[in-house]
Amino acid sequence: MRNRQKDEIMRDILYSAQGGAGITKIMFHAYLTHGQAKEYTQLLIKSGLLEQDLETGSLRQFRTTPKGIEYLGAVERMSDMLAIETRRAAKPDDASPLSLL
Repeated sequence: MRNRQKDEIMRDILYSAQGGAGITKIMFHAYLTHGQAKEYTQLLIKSGLLEQDLETGSLRQFRTTPKGIEYLGAVERMSDMLAIETRRAAKPDDASPLSLL
């Protein structure tokens, strides 16, 4: 099993927090420890991609910002253009490198 890159982890967190999520939901969806989840949520908040959900009145809830949703769209388009296979991406039937020639 390969290690995930930072952008993959950030993407997983942003996807899980689109409708609002607590730290536990983020941990389970992104496969992180509590410490890692706290570290990444703080990084995403500083980047403006994630915010604490003030609508519910709970500082323990996180929500993906419009900028974060824009980021997710850009990452999706880029991986489509470059045909990058990610952990969540479906594998094509004919994945042979020779089929591209």
